[in-house]
Amino acid sequence: MILFSLALTLSAVPDKTCNLSAQWGTKLPRKSADAYAVRDNGGQALWGFIRASDTALEDFASGAGRETPHRPIILYAADTDCAVVERYAAIIEAAANCAPDWCVVSYKPAPSTRQKSDS
Repeated sequence: MILFSLALTLSAVPDKTCNLSAQWGTKLPRKSADAYAVRDNGGQALWGFIRASDTALEDFASGAGRETPHRPIILYAADTDCAVVERYAAIIEAAANCAPDWCVVSYKPAPSTRQKSDS
């Protein structure tokens, strides 16, 4: 049973990597609920639930880079073209002065962005 679970876990990891600088880590933080999530929304970035132009993404990342202690920034890259991922990564990296322990790329699907209704 353990081997079956391990096989499912390993098969769920996409066989994709994009060309990012060494300032990007791949080990997700344990407390990723406190992290900033960045994902693609059809060619425009989402910073959490907020649509972000390249300029806004730079502003958000710059603010995150000034926080002490740093909250992780997770760039979700699954199902996104590497050119788009690399563009977002370059913007975030330059604005936030990334380090691999808090700027992280994930090739797993992003958690659901839908908010539950109260009804």
